[in-house]
Amino acid sequence: MKQLSVICPVYNEEECTPLFIDKIKILEKKISEKYKLNIFFCNNSSTDNTLNILKKNSEIHSNIFYFTLSKNFGYQNSLKFALKNTDGDVFIIIDVDGEDPVEMITDFLDKYESGYDIVYGERVDRVENFLIKNLRKVFYRVLKFFSDDEIILDMAEFSLFTDEVKLAILDENNSFPFIRSSLSRVGFNKIAIPYSRKKRMVGKTNYNFFSMLKFAIAGILSSTTLPLRIPIYIFPLWLMYLFYIVKNLLTSDSLDALTSFVLVSITFILLILIFSAIYLARIYKNNLNRSSAYVIKNKSKIKNYE
Repeated sequence: MKQLSVICPVYNEEECTPLFIDKIKILEKKISEKYKLNIFFCNNSSTDNTLNILKKNSEIHSNIFYFTLSKNFGYQNSLKFALKNTDGDVFIIIDVDGEDPVEMITDFLDKYESGYDIVYGERVDRVENFLIKNLRKVFYRVLKFFSDDEIILDMAEFSLFTDEVKLAILDENNSFPFIRSSLSRVGFNKIAIPYSRKKRMVGKTNYNFFSMLKFAIAGILSSTTLPLRIPIYIFPLWLMYLFYIVKNLLTSDSLDALTSFVLVSITFILLILIFSAIYLARIYKNNLNRSSAYVIKNKSKIKNYE
């Protein structure tokens, strides 16, 4: 019997967590003949009653475990930490808010049993503001066009993957993990299952516009070196402009053209410095080899921290 490890990052999900547990326990009965299910909640330092709910359920159910992180390290870092500190034959990442249906896990397992190493949910539609939804689609298509590695469109962290895939993901030395990009990059035999993302079961999301923007920037920096290459593409235009300015100065006494050229050149140099500084900062942080997150041991029920 194979061990199926379900990883659920949570932050202030006191309303959704009990409902999710009810659903996952129903799933457990359906797959119990083939899989031993363990559920790992990564509590990202919630400030509501989420931790108490996890404690209570972990006392009732022997296969429910939880980490409590020492602060809110963010969604991606909490996922990376959970993957580092859990074991199993097959892994599934899913949020507890109900937007990604628990019932699809049986479909994931069917594809896994057919020989696929990565099975992921392809979001063909979602309950979201029309503008935000379309901006999201445009962003990922632009990112795919400029990405250094493969980007799978409409993919999120809602996925199943094998232990071999998990090890490949964790082999990346990245202080700013972007799990969906890693799942695209590492290869392996993968397949999508299209679905429409549902509305949250209850409560309000903690994911706001600022979080989206921060996530988008992290995705760009993790997936492409285009910002570093932009000056190379601009340089021929800048050189042509230089020749144009020199020609004008030779035929005219006006300094207006020279002034505009100096301003353009300063902007060009600042662009190079800004992008270089951003990527250099990332390289520096990656070389520090800091842990993605830290756990509060005396508040966490987990195999290695009991």
